[in-house]
Amino acid sequence: MLEALIPFLQPPEYTLAENLPLLGTLKLQVFGPLVAVGVILGMQRCIKFANARDIDEQYARDVMFWSLVSGFVISHWVSVIFYFPERVMQDPIVLLQIWNGLSSVGGLFGFMVGVFWFLHKKKQPFLIYVDMLCFGMLVGFTTGRLGCSLVHDHPGLILQDLSHPLSFLAVHGWKGNPDIVRWDLGTLEFLYLVPMVLFMHFVYPWRKADPGRFVGVAALLYGPFRFFLDFFRISDKQYFGLTPAQYFTFAIMGIGVYFTFIRKPKPSDFEWAKESEYKAERARREAEAAAAAGDDEAKDADKDKPVRDDASAAAKLDA
Repeated sequence: MLEALIPFLQPPEYTLAENLPLLGTLKLQVFGPLVAVGVILGMQRCIKFANARDIDEQYARDVMFWSLVSGFVISHWVSVIFYFPERVMQDPIVLLQIWNGLSSVGGLFGFMVGVFWFLHKKKQPFLIYVDMLCFGMLVGFTTGRLGCSLVHDHPGLILQDLSHPLSFLAVHGWKGNPDIVRWDLGTLEFLYLVPMVLFMHFVYPWRKADPGRFVGVAALLYGPFRFFLDFFRISDKQYFGLTPAQYFTFAIMGIGVYFTFIRKPKPSDFEWAKESEYKAERARREAEAAAAAGDDEAKDADKDKPVRDDASAAAKLDA
């Protein structure tokens, strides 16, 4: 039956320690490992993108590192400052507990901060690297949303009308109560992201697209859906009737329109550090080093030659 398609499942979780200094309460639950798996899978997909687009692999790995650092930190800050400011007032240490609450759109903003800082420092064009990160992040983000759907940390409105045509997408038997049918926003977003990732990875021509086009199309696909989804939230703080995430989605949709339809590619967009050029330069240096070593051996042989000739002449005289 469609109305019972998504039952409420609650994976076990364990409290490892409580009231630790600075760390607070540590729990072992399915969300953390899935986030870790998402990060690993996302990084692998980034490397695949970098290899396909001839991006210097060392630059690619450095960009990933700084985007992850800034992404997780700012994601947490956006979560606690804009969604739960009372927690910051009660205990400012929560700002340092990066694992204690994350905002998805805050993470998007945070990873951009790290990317722009690093690429500006290295004088690299940023669009191709943003495409690369978006390519991998879609996989990591989707895996993280699977974790959200399993721990049910984004509960939505209760569905009152079970004749709703999409009621089969709601979670039935919320927290063991068979009479409660609720929209689970983590589940809904996960179900949306799966086909979106498949389209962007296997249908969209990302190998040949101009820099910036991939992230533009991805933003257009994600922004409107996330804006609509947040109307089903029940506990998020709102400002003038909208959640903080919905305000961020305006920027996401603006980015999508700009990079997909307005901005024209520039020659400088294609001047990223290329792996092929790095390998060619390394081969040239190795060849020069080998040639220099060969010249040194030849010079040493010439120095030894008169000695060998004199020895040969002396042997003939003795004979």
